[in-house]
Amino acid sequence: MSYTTNYSIEFEGPGAMTDKRLLVQQTEAGLRFFGYTTNHQPLLLEVIQFDEGGEDMGAVLSDWIAEKKDWLRQWQQVDFIYQSPQAVLIPAALYGNDNGKEWLDCQFGDLFKGTTLTDLHADASHYTVFRLSATVYSAFAGAHPNSTHRHQLTCWMQQLNLLQHPETGILYLVIDQHLIYVALHHGGWKFFQQFEYHAPDDVSYLVLSLLQQAGLSPETTPVVWSGWMDSSSALYLDLYKYLGKLELAVQPEKLQLNERQLQGMQPHFFTPLMQAAVCVS
Repeated sequence: MSYTTNYSIEFEGPGAMTDKRLLVQQTEAGLRFFGYTTNHQPLLLEVIQFDEGGEDMGAVLSDWIAEKKDWLRQWQQVDFIYQSPQAVLIPAALYGNDNGKEWLDCQFGDLFKGTTLTDLHADASHYTVFRLSATVYSAFAGAHPNSTHRHQLTCWMQQLNLLQHPETGILYLVIDQHLIYVALHHGGWKFFQQFEYHAPDDVSYLVLSLLQQAGLSPETTPVVWSGWMDSSSALYLDLYKYLGKLELAVQPEKLQLNERQLQGMQPHFFTPLMQAAVCVS
């Protein structure tokens, strides 16, 4: 098992601590880590990418966890955040213990036999039901005696519910490799979902279609984004071409990092991690 550390930084903080928490975000290519104290003082940011070799991801993660077992146990709690593409958001009124799998099967088919997990949102209004490889979940489930498991959609929606939304409408985006998270608020939530995309115009088409269906103007409606999109990328330039108010999301008040602290790395790359950390703490 081999991997590359693409980014790693440790922040200045107190010496020995017993209140350290670690957020581990699984992506399609590797893992991202955010370590912090219970009073939201940043300790660590790291991004690793597993080398492509055709190995089962569950086996790769098991090897990594075995190698890092002692390091993981240094943290008081470890929270795992998944980006599983097979995920559905279900209003609480429609959810039942016996129909979560059926919601997934209706949208994604029933050929993938993985582990199904369910998140109840903090305000009890929705459930996120998601499915991931059984070997991946097994690897993470045994990694730490004090751990939690959530989908990124759950954490993102919890953070968005804390915001004040303009009555005239607003659209939120998170961009992460080949995944996009989209939420449209216009007098209430009108749309909330994640998608896989393959080309920049896939994202532009989706955003413009959502705004059109809601009767909102792409020139005047704020589209607030965060995640792994550079302002010089083809995706950003394509969105910028159509949208008049393309704006960066503000980091959570409890956890904010600037470019100087990140040694030149753009803060918006890590905004979804900060949001997830506030969600689980």
